[in-house]
Amino acid sequence: MCVPRRLYNALLSVMTMRRILATAAAICLGGCITVYGPVKTGGQQQQDSQAGQQPGMSEQISTSFIGNRKPDELLNAVALYFREKAITASVNDQTTGIIAVTGDDPELSSLYLDCSLLPQTQNIQEHYRIVAQVWSAGEGSNVSVMVTGTAGLDTADGNDKVKPVECKSTGIFEKDLLERLRK
Repeated sequence: MCVPRRLYNALLSVMTMRRILATAAAICLGGCITVYGPVKTGGQQQQDSQAGQQPGMSEQISTSFIGNRKPDELLNAVALYFREKAITASVNDQTTGIIAVTGDDPELSSLYLDCSLLPQTQNIQEHYRIVAQVWSAGEGSNVSVMVTGTAGLDTADGNDKVKPVECKSTGIFEKDLLERLRK
C-alpha cells in the first residue's frame, strides 16, 4: 500500500506544478500581449478617435433622414434640383444613388464655397465638387450632401503661383436642397 500512496503523491505534485506553470505562463504571456500589442507595419496609419478628420471630409457632409419617401423619388428630385440650378451632373448613378458634379464656374464657386483662408483673392481659380447620395433607411431615406472645393492660381505654364487650399462649404446648397426634398 505504500507504493500506490507515494505514486499518488508524486502525481499530485506533478499535476499541481503543471497548473502553477500554466498559470504563470498565461500571466506572463498575457502581460506581453497587453504591453506590446500588435506590431504596426509601415504602411498603416494610426487610428485615433481624437484625431481630426481627413481633408475634404470635415463638417461639409450633412446627412439627413427623410421619412416616407423612397430613394428613387428623392434621387429624381435631387437630379431635378441640379438641373434647375443649371448644374450639369457628371455622375448620375441610379443604382448607387449618387449624383455628383465638378466644375470651376466662378459664380457657382463663390456662391457655394468659402475660400477665405486664401490670403490673395485676385485672379484666384476656384474648383468645386458637389456630391449627393440617397439610400434607403427602411421607412424613409437618408440623404447625404457634400460640397467641397479648392482655390489656387495656376500660370499658363502650369506652375502653381498660389498653392491650392481647401475651401469650405457656405452651406447654401445643402440647406436649399434638403429644404426642397422635405416638401
